[in-house]
Amino acid sequence: MNLIKRRTAKNSDRGIYLQDRELVQTVFSPGTNYKYVMDVKNRKIIILSSTNQKDNKVSKRAVKNGQKPVLDIRSKEALSAFKGCDYLQVSIYDDQVIVEGFVQEQEGLMSSIGSTIKEMFTSKNKPIADIRTLLKVRQVASAVFSKSQLKKAVGDSFEQLSFELFNEASTEIQSSSIRDIQSALQNLPIALKITSLFSASGILDLAFEQEGYDVVFALEKDKHASNTYEYNFKKKVTRADIREFDLRKMVKSPIMISGSPCQGLSNSNRYTNYLDNPNNLLIKKFIEAVKVNENCQIWMLENVPQLLSQGNSKFLNEIKEELGDFEVEADVLCAADYGSCQIRERAIVIGSKIGPIGFPNTTRQPDQYMTVEEAFQGLHNGIPNQLDVSEPEPLTVQRIEAVKPGGNVHDIPEDIRPKGVHSNNYRRLQWDSPSVTIVNPRKSMLLHPSENRILSVRECARLFGVPDDFRFIGNLNAKQQMIANAVPVELGRAIARVIKNAIMKWNLRNRNLQPLFNT
Repeated sequence: MNLIKRRTAKNSDRGIYLQDRELVQTVFSPGTNYKYVMDVKNRKIIILSSTNQKDNKVSKRAVKNGQKPVLDIRSKEALSAFKGCDYLQVSIYDDQVIVEGFVQEQEGLMSSIGSTIKEMFTSKNKPIADIRTLLKVRQVASAVFSKSQLKKAVGDSFEQLSFELFNEASTEIQSSSIRDIQSALQNLPIALKITSLFSASGILDLAFEQEGYDVVFALEKDKHASNTYEYNFKKKVTRADIREFDLRKMVKSPIMISGSPCQGLSNSNRYTNYLDNPNNLLIKKFIEAVKVNENCQIWMLENVPQLLSQGNSKFLNEIKEELGDFEVEADVLCAADYGSCQIRERAIVIGSKIGPIGFPNTTRQPDQYMTVEEAFQGLHNGIPNQLDVSEPEPLTVQRIEAVKPGGNVHDIPEDIRPKGVHSNNYRRLQWDSPSVTIVNPRKSMLLHPSENRILSVRECARLFGVPDDFRFIGNLNAKQQMIANAVPVELGRAIARVIKNAIMKWNLRNRNLQPLFNT
């Protein structure tokens, strides 16, 4: 967006009439249709192109020496936005015109430097000035008058646009020019701004930020996880239990992500609906959060694979029904297929109001999977969290010594084997293979490939693709659980990329528009 000209204008009760020659450098297309969307909070009007022939049509206007663009604002609502303003400043860009209202805070200053203002705003040899640098003024209103899907003008044909604004006191939109506001909002470009729920230590958020997103709101109840998040991201986490949190207070970004726990899958058959299961309340709260966020265009939910298979997809169908405004896609993705050193399968559910998002193509075949040996290269005790490892009891050491690479609890002699332990316990990794799914290494007794101990927190982090400068904060139990709850970074980035590609395509189709909502 290039600034072409900036000047002052008179504030008149009769209207604002702009016919600057520089408007020729802006590009208008007569004969097309357009409609308005009002950003009441920021006192802006957004002009959206429309395919509806019943909407406003761009026209031409003749002047003495031919034709040139004219912006004619006559609406009483538009003028009321500048009520009480001493000065107006007009900024003409190549794709928009912004009019801002100011009140003077020092009496007589305008007359004393009038010649300076005139020179600064009219001289071709002076930099483009801002009235705020010349006067002690306070901005009280701002209106975007041209905001469009504008095309290059053909010959001498230019358009005249008549704009209507509504001041902040307006409680309803009265103009017939504005049709179907909610539909128009769907056509606004989407910023890569994220509201993160169940943020944990932030590994999923890290993956999205590495792909260029900005997490502007994170919610997490666990103090150790939120401390870890704040330490590494250098930003504040809202520490609260979502079951008690007023969702209206969250930042309402266009993108929402969540790794909400789901504990009610295995016994959900006792309930008519899966979402009725009290153990699934956290997923239900995420759904509620999406509904509360009127700005949400895309959401992503990460969970266990059973989320998609339980009850012949009944659980998934309930989510689709609850969020019927979104086109919902779901799949089970394996982290190792995207470069992670971990055979970790996760259900990924994506909801979109901008059309299908799809899922990322795999980047590795099984014979190309990253091995534990590759993941552990360069590890040493000086790396944060490498010494965070549970010390085994003598009996536990005996059990660990009996497990061969790739083996499990069944390798342990029966006389010392723990009773009632699942085969996923005492799993020893292999140097030449990716890791099995990482859960809490202490609770599952996830063993180092060659040393007789469980994995350290940093070794687990390596298997999740977490960079070494990401430090886990808290007691040892908390650190071990934090990494167990993480989403492999490589998988998170693959999902982030495919969502971003869809957003970029959407924004490209609406490339001359700006986001209505600034989070």
